[in-house]
Amino acid sequence: MKIAVEKLNNEFLELKEDIPATLWSMDSADVKFLDNIHIDCKFIAIHKEVIADADITIHRKIVCSRCLNQVDQTARQEFKRSYNKDDLGEYLSLDKDIREEILLNFPMKALCKPDCKGLCLGCGVNINFEECRCSQNKKIRV
Repeated sequence: MKIAVEKLNNEFLELKEDIPATLWSMDSADVKFLDNIHIDCKFIAIHKEVIADADITIHRKIVCSRCLNQVDQTARQEFKRSYNKDDLGEYLSLDKDIREEILLNFPMKALCKPDCKGLCLGCGVNINFEECRCSQNKKIRV
């Protein structure tokens, strides 16, 4: 997302943009960003400060840290940043800052759902869908 600094004044200016996720190379072993990154951003310039306030929507396929299932997720996050107008030059480009914000806000342990039960450490079944087999395999010793 790029905007000419001369267009920014003390009135809100709203821009919407869809950026193909593949352009920003953010995929890893545990996450693949899908479709477009949707950015809905409002700008305002007050004196020598430019304020960018954006809502970001991303679609991603993640590997759950507990059960190892792949799931598609839609995530929304806010981006707020201020810039000194004198430091900007002719254009304000938010791409690098928004990309960084998305990556920094990715959870350390991505889950398919908040109450994911994960895998049984003994028999390996996904406890979200099956009952643990460990108790069936144990013999009672007297």
